[in-house]
Amino acid sequence: MDILTLPFLLFLAGACAVYYIVPRPARAAWLLCCSYLFYLYNDANAPYVAVLLGATVLTYGCGLALEALKPRWARRALVALCALACMGGFFIFKYYDVAAAGLNSAFGTGLRALNLVQPLGISYFSFMALGYIIDVYRGKCRAERDFFYYALFVSFFPCIFTGPIERAGHLLPQFKDPPRFDYEQFAGGVFRILWGFFKKLVLAGTLATLVDNIYVGIARDTYPGPMLLFMCLAFCYQLYVDFSAATDIAIGAGQALGIQVMENFRRPLAARSFTELWRRWHISLTSWMRDYIYIPLGGNRKGKVRQYANQMAVFFVSGLWHGATLPYVVWGLANGAALCIGKATAPFRRRMEPYNPLYHFAPVRSLCKTVVTYLVFAACFVFFVVGVHGGTLADAGYLFSHFFTGWGEFFGDWPAAVKLMASLDVTAHAFAATVFAAVLVEGFECADVPVHRLIRRIPWPLRLVLYYVLAVFILFFGAFGSSGFVYQNY
Repeated sequence: MDILTLPFLLFLAGACAVYYIVPRPARAAWLLCCSYLFYLYNDANAPYVAVLLGATVLTYGCGLALEALKPRWARRALVALCALACMGGFFIFKYYDVAAAGLNSAFGTGLRALNLVQPLGISYFSFMALGYIIDVYRGKCRAERDFFYYALFVSFFPCIFTGPIERAGHLLPQFKDPPRFDYEQFAGGVFRILWGFFKKLVLAGTLATLVDNIYVGIARDTYPGPMLLFMCLAFCYQLYVDFSAATDIAIGAGQALGIQVMENFRRPLAARSFTELWRRWHISLTSWMRDYIYIPLGGNRKGKVRQYANQMAVFFVSGLWHGATLPYVVWGLANGAALCIGKATAPFRRRMEPYNPLYHFAPVRSLCKTVVTYLVFAACFVFFVVGVHGGTLADAGYLFSHFFTGWGEFFGDWPAAVKLMASLDVTAHAFAATVFAAVLVEGFECADVPVHRLIRRIPWPLRLVLYYVLAVFILFFGAFGSSGFVYQNY
């Protein structure tokens, strides 16, 4: 079920209505039914509900067995087998065909493609289930005895579409002790959903049209360097708005049901260093990678060289998590390298700051750091935009080699430049609406308060005006023909 559609809103409304009517002990059972109905709604995805159920049964049993076993070697072996099973299914559905094609091309192995449809949310529920097993092994949480509570944790429908990748210690206690209906919380959740629709349909949708149309022109060498550079800079913001909008809807849906879902973004593109940016970007995945890969590898406890190697390993896995093609892998490694270089040069840059006259003014210093961080991030995301569009490293090389070409012709011949921009299939009104939407989003999200709480602090007459403005912009400028969220494919 696409969460941008009317059926999802009706489904959520019905789920909320029954949820608050049934007795509190029965609410978790109702949410579990809703989660599996959500999963079965799409005919193409319905056959793969067995994968979700299989991962649930396997990790539930493994959690109980871990608490029963005493020998350390046996517990480690069980965790390894469970991880192998979880990641094995994840690999088969997501990477097998790519790996088979690569092996056939390199060694002529003759492996046949399976042509399997990737089950909805497999990247998210696999990591949630595996994280639960590791937490039980480490003693951070007790194994869940009630199968239905655990099944709800793995399949909770607001999170299974595009995350966040939740933790058992956060969600399970909320399922077991559901809150009473709270109008303020419910209204805040509904607004968060509206806010997510606005960001996705008005802002991300128009930016996606611009980016996609310019990218298509790569094959025909249609667009000059300024437009290619604009595409890559715009893509970073588009991806952030697109993914954070999906998170807004997930958090809002949970909020409407009285369930607190973790925040996944904290204005990462306003960060003043690469390290700070990655602490704010896709928080659920980066914290998962930190807790279950980076720290077990040694983290920063075994010297700088080992720390940087561990960091590169984490970003290599992050690249693979997004996709098995080379552009995604290189994207991960490029981000890891930028992060390591940033950490290694931080002491030197701090010593040089007093000699930079611009840095004597705090606002200028902050702006410079933010701009440089964004440019480095966008340079890494050249590989990501290529990966999203099914391109190759040659396409990334084309972009890097053409960013600084054609500037004189573009700015020296305005009629031709205007004609090129008109070919992007975005009207002046839609572009103006996009600029307004960006200003509104940045204005509201610059506060250190989640938007669903911030809105409840605004006097109700102004709230009504804002609701009306968001609804009007969605109806008149929303990109309703968009192909869903970028991260629903991961």
